[in-house]
Amino acid sequence: MEYKACQNCKNEFTIEPEDLAFYEKIKVPPPTWCPQCRMIRRLAFHNLVSLYRRKCDLCGKDIVSMYSADKPYRVYCPPCWWSDGWNALSYGRDYNFSRPFFEQFSELWHEVPLLGLSLDLTATNESPYCNHAGNIRKCYFLFDANYSEECLYGYYIVNSKNCVDSFFTGSCELTYDCLHAFKDYNARHMEWSISCSDSSFLLNSRNCQNCFASVNLWSKQNYIFNQPYTKEEYLEKVKKFDLGSFRSYEELKAKFREHALKYPVKTFWQEFSQNVSGLLVFQSKNCHHCFEVVGGEDCKYCSFLQPTVKDCYDFSNWGDNAELIYEAGVVGGGARNVKFGEETGLGLYDATYVKLATSSSDLFGCVSVLKRQYCILNKQYSKDDYGKLVPRIIEQMNAMPYIDRQGRVYRYGEFFPPELSPFAYNETRAHQFSPLAKEEALAKGYKWKDNEPSQYKASIGARDLPDHIRDVKDSILEESIGCISCRRAFRLIPQELSFYRRMNVPIPRKCFLCRLDEEIKDHPKPYELWKRKCQCAGGSSDNGVYKNAARHFHGGEHCPSEFETSFAPDRPEIVYCEQCYQAEVA
Repeated sequence: MEYKACQNCKNEFTIEPEDLAFYEKIKVPPPTWCPQCRMIRRLAFHNLVSLYRRKCDLCGKDIVSMYSADKPYRVYCPPCWWSDGWNALSYGRDYNFSRPFFEQFSELWHEVPLLGLSLDLTATNESPYCNHAGNIRKCYFLFDANYSEECLYGYYIVNSKNCVDSFFTGSCELTYDCLHAFKDYNARHMEWSISCSDSSFLLNSRNCQNCFASVNLWSKQNYIFNQPYTKEEYLEKVKKFDLGSFRSYEELKAKFREHALKYPVKTFWQEFSQNVSGLLVFQSKNCHHCFEVVGGEDCKYCSFLQPTVKDCYDFSNWGDNAELIYEAGVVGGGARNVKFGEETGLGLYDATYVKLATSSSDLFGCVSVLKRQYCILNKQYSKDDYGKLVPRIIEQMNAMPYIDRQGRVYRYGEFFPPELSPFAYNETRAHQFSPLAKEEALAKGYKWKDNEPSQYKASIGARDLPDHIRDVKDSILEESIGCISCRRAFRLIPQELSFYRRMNVPIPRKCFLCRLDEEIKDHPKPYELWKRKCQCAGGSSDNGVYKNAARHFHGGEHCPSEFETSFAPDRPEIVYCEQCYQAEVA
């Protein structure tokens, strides 16, 4: 075991023996940044939802891109980038042993064409207003998505259909305003729910049908605010909850949140998993300090990964049959043995320090290389020459490291310095999960982008919209609605309006970006685990709010269990250990 001071935040962190074994396995030195700083550094390269108008630098057409027009990069629209109309190797250059590696890599990054929106050709043709998505059809404003159809305004959506305003959902259909939902059907405002149908306002529930505004239900039917009813009574009472009214919907949501705080939550959500820690780890084993990982095995410090991933460390976003990935973001699609990669994958293997490389192997320091082998700085070599040159470059990276403006040192084994990110800090996911003021971000070596004035003016204010969905006319599609929060103008699309009418839910008063921020701001942070004690005091919670329904293993004494959880001590939830929680809900 080793103890180190983080090169970035100066706090001490631990490198466990199994960590050292992994680093030896993939032939990299131990990290010099702590896990939290490493994750934020990766996320500072990931712009998910900040989109802009600009021109494609190849075809000249007006496009939507994650790169604003003022950024000094060559940007192609997806059809041009995926085409054969250009060659990434034409930008290749010899490695200069008299200059630091990251200086040369940054220059290459500024010259080689980048993908304006991270979409495959299927998504480009059928869902052009999405980003970081693949295998999707008829979707709109969907981000971090895969294998989904007819979904709108979503974030981290996988294998789903007809889901709107849903976040972190998988294998769902016909859901609205849901968060962390799995295999739910015909559902409204579900949180941390599994295999529920024809229900609304459920939290921590599974395998329920026809339930409303309830918490910690397992295999129940016809419950309202945790009280059982006959089928006839349930249907009669639910009629009075008019979810088509915006006023009624918001009042019910507020009432439900108050109700939810009366019940315990579990330390962290993990299902069908063994020997795991973190938050929301499903169908996994031997995964620690992980967050939103499905189908993981032998992973650590990983987040937002789709099945399956194996033997990965410090890996954020995507997955989909990825193995031996280290210090990388937005990597997947059969990728293997990728170190220090960003927005790359799809059959990529044995690649180090790569951006937008796909269907290739044996790459070092390459950008936008497709279907190539044995390339360094986008220049192709023979197998023998590549094998001789790479060790020399690694040796030179250690002897002549890159030093950023904060004095941080980057030898071989470090992810890209924050200065290399093409995005401002407040454009990226790093700002979502670890918000900074402009002055703080600049002081830490990140860039900042001031808000651009909107090109569109609202023709109707959110407060002037009809309260009930039944009173909304088709003419609303011609209006620009002023967001009640940020005042930006946004519009509805026909597919969206049809969904609201079908589900009998009101049209939104906030733009999608504000709705997304609202979901994330109160979300447990993916990189923070807190040591806490179970709040079960024997017959009730230690704050006296919840009365236990069952006898627990510790009898009338306070539960002695201690654990790590993503729920900070100052949060309002009542947190029970796994045994106490199971005793109450199973």
